Amino acid sequence: MQAIIQDSYNGISDLKIGERADPSISPLSVIVQTKYTPVLPYDWRTETGELKSIRPVKLPIIIGYGFAGIVESVGSLRNNDLIGKKVIGASMTGSSSTIIDSRIPPLLFQVPDNVELSDAATIIGGADTALGIINKININSNDVVLITGASGGIGTYLIQLLKTRGVKVIAVGHNSNVEFLISAGADDVIDYTKDVKSQLVDNDDISKVIDTAGNIKILDDISAVFPQITIVSIAINYFNSKNFSFIQPNIFPKDYERLLEMLSNGKLHAYVQDVFDFRDVIQAQMISKNTHSQGRILLKY
Repeated sequence: MQAIIQDSYNGISDLKIGERADPSISPLSVIVQTKYTPVLPYDWRTETGELKSIRPVKLPIIIGYGFAGIVESVGSLRNNDLIGKKVIGASMTGSSSTIIDSRIPPLLFQVPDNVELSDAATIIGGADTALGIINKININSNDVVLITGASGGIGTYLIQLLKTRGVKVIAVGHNSNVEFLISAGADDVIDYTKDVKSQLVDNDDISKVIDTAGNIKILDDISAVFPQITIVSIAINYFNSKNFSFIQPNIFPKDYERLLEMLSNGKLHAYVQDVFDFRDVIQAQMISKNTHSQGRILLKY
């Protein structure tokens, strides 16, 4: 099999495509032909060594976490009915390879027939994180929630999931993404290329802040205008405000099934910005990291 290999902490530009032996099937194996993996900040933050304190690894490693694919075969302790089925999942040993051996049953989920695999691939590191944030903080229909990084793979799902709860959502985004964010469900957009503080003052009903971007300048402006509001972030430990909470959200297996069902019945929409061949991983990660996103970038296998 082919895989995307990280063998140093020199960042995105040092990634390589390498050959690895195909996995040997075990009783707990589900062998998956990979079709898509999401490009996540988790990837390039690992590649620079930024996450060594929370994710110590011995290099070289196969990069990636989430995957979507078709089940090719199963071990003796797994369900034969999975063969030929569409699945998504997470791999703790790396997902960016043409074949994946998924051995942890709670981290594999069957995709409904009417859901495209490319759409389902955006749930891992996207919708699951968004739902995990919402589950960790007390939000009700009377709240007005401000979201930074709202146009990304997490932010677009945050908007939609909050709107299903009747919450008013104000998105922070680049001026090129204003129409996109409105189409994704945001009630209003704060353009961070203009005076952020004055726009925040005009939205004085904001009651909750969720940060997915980690932009210090924007966080400073929010703290200055709303010093009484706790900023909840998944992106950065921010010390300029005493009202700040860094969280690591997680959800249960049944929540993944619920998210897939919401994609199936149209209550959620997957925003895919672009799809790259997995051999073009460096270009895909550079674009995802350095440009104004509109959903999730995927690698195709």
